Amino acid sequence: MQPAEAAYVGAARHFTSELLGLWGLAAEDRIAAELIVDELAANAARHGRAQMSIRLCMHDDGLVITVTDSGEARHHDGASPDSTPPDEHGRGLEIVRRLAGSTCIHDDERGRRVVTTRRLAPLQRSVAGVTSPAS
Repeated sequence: MQPAEAAYVGAARHFTSELLGLWGLAAEDRIAAELIVDELAANAARHGRAQMSIRLCMHDDGLVITVTDSGEARHHDGASPDSTPPDEHGRGLEIVRRLAGSTCIHDDERGRRVVTTRRLAPLQRSVAGVTSPAS
């Protein structure tokens, strides 16, 4: 868990890039996953929960990305928290949905959890030094 602050968004993206590189995912999948994590971590920081966490796992031919933010929501006065014009906000989840293929959002008193699944390219992937051919 890291604080849900803009300063940690880059670290989340870097973590994703490094881990998926070690897992041997195709460049297209790594780039898409980095964009998904970047957008979801930025949303967690922007819309304000206390802590955020990122979980990546491979399941069959899919990559599951879960970004959770927890704690009490910080309420904004309706003004944009940065200098971005209001019409530029609200497009991030649509981008995530297009890149991921499957997106579920769970809100409750503990926070928000966004779970995405992206089908992986049918290339050879190496996990912990073991190479498995794509089917």
